[in-house]
Amino acid sequence: RKPSVEAMVFPFSGNHYVKFYWGTEEILMPVYTTTKEAVEKHPDASVFVNFASFRSVYETSIEAMAYPSIKTLGIIAEGVPEQQTRELIRAAESKGVGMIGPATVGGIKPGCLR
Repeated sequence: RKPSVEAMVFPFSGNHYVKFYWGTEEILMPVYTTTKEAVEKHPDASVFVNFASFRSVYETSIEAMAYPSIKTLGIIAEGVPEQQTRELIRAAESKGVGMIGPATVGGIKPGCLR
């Protein structure tokens, strides 16, 4: 088995790798500065888990849904304004993207997202 997480996006530093432990092995996870680059380099990734704060989660979620390979979007942030949440729901429905959240932190179960 291998981890199901393909990559991370962190716009505040250059592209790099982060070391994680997978069982008894160390793995290097690529970190990209843009969603576009991550999606292009990992075309099989279909789930986007958005850990952005409520201040930027709307823009980053709309951006993620612009890529046809993204079929499911999980939004962790709490405090997303109701109007933005409604717009995210409409966008997800129009693109056929399943959306979980906002405020899904209680829906994360250890060991289920490898």
